[in-house]
Amino acid sequence: MRAEYSSDPLELATYDVIDVEAGAVTAWSDRRLTLDLDTITERARRFAPAVADLAIRLVRPGDPVRIANVLDVIVPDVKAADPDATFPGVLGALRPAGRGRTHRLAGLHVLTVCDWRSAGLTTDEEFPDSFVDMAGPGQAMTAWGAHPVLVVSVVPKPGAALGDVDRSLRTAALSVARDAAAATLDRTPSRVESFELPAVADPDLPRVAAILQVASEGPLVDTFLYGGAVPAIVPTVLDHREILDGALTNGAYDWPAVRNLTASYQASALVRSLVAQHGTTLQFAGVVLALGYLDTSVEKERSAMQSARLCRLLGAGGVVCTTFSSGNSHTDTMLTVRACEAEGIRAVAIISESNGGLTDHVPEADVLISTGNHDELVDPWLPEDVLGAPHAMAGEPVPLWSYVGACVQTGDFDLMAAPA
Repeated sequence: MRAEYSSDPLELATYDVIDVEAGAVTAWSDRRLTLDLDTITERARRFAPAVADLAIRLVRPGDPVRIANVLDVIVPDVKAADPDATFPGVLGALRPAGRGRTHRLAGLHVLTVCDWRSAGLTTDEEFPDSFVDMAGPGQAMTAWGAHPVLVVSVVPKPGAALGDVDRSLRTAALSVARDAAAATLDRTPSRVESFELPAVADPDLPRVAAILQVASEGPLVDTFLYGGAVPAIVPTVLDHREILDGALTNGAYDWPAVRNLTASYQASALVRSLVAQHGTTLQFAGVVLALGYLDTSVEKERSAMQSARLCRLLGAGGVVCTTFSSGNSHTDTMLTVRACEAEGIRAVAIISESNGGLTDHVPEADVLISTGNHDELVDPWLPEDVLGAPHAMAGEPVPLWSYVGACVQTGDFDLMAAPA
């Protein structure tokens, strides 16, 4: 078996943003982006019937601002031929992702913010603090403090169901990302990349697959594929271009540092690096999408076995296993490594650490990539402004696990554990 892909190419046309400002119209000129935030906000509100208020604020790196209660980060994308179908299954008609030309803004992100606790929808224990700092010692703890961000803040409508509020804010935020990127339509990009896998001249190059672990446990802890939650999905081969093109979106908001964000799928460093090395040092065999954070030992063993078998059917001799969140899901990762090794597939896992070390380990996991210790403390900082919460640990030491994506286990950030 070999992964079969559509013959239609995916082209990512990237537009490098060197400056962004609010203005009377949304426009793109000479790498400068102007956004009509009033119109973009009004359009977003149409997608948010369960939201009492929605506001968008532009924040720049260096601004003395802490953004709190951050839920997700999105890269602004728009489909050139069919803007309404950007993020298919969520916006517009359901269309296959991973085909045609997608315009993408580089250097601007959309952050979603909602204070579930103040709205009485969750407790502190369920969802800990979640920060992005635009200045101070925490700025370098995420990938998002170094570039301008559009902060989409929502207030839930009183009495609205939790799932309805979440659906409203996710859809509205994706519309903001699409509308920002739409400024580039009919404009010349900074560069264009294709993500096809051409025939390999050297058939002896090792075939390497990736197992992308996701989770889906209900409202506020879901992953969405083409707009649908995936709580019962079995391990599935997914075209890598679909991942890069918005088919996967995030709706899971627990444990910020190890959260798989929508941007982590759109800009997947793992997928991009495997595509880049295809035909040079390896053959990219494909991506398997698999659930983590499963409840029982039987479910964990079954998913691990099925993931390994799919990698074997893809002809992979090696596999990179990513991890979703922490604790429970680390067992899923370790069992998947064990299952792959039992199939004769050499496996490496991307995993974060804590002061207690690894939550789980198997002898077969002899090659690990650490994404850092999420229990480390970041020095106190007193921001001049806090968005999304009244206090948000201002002036206090902050554990690294409170910073969004600081220890993400998909290969998309550059923290690591210091050697002993």
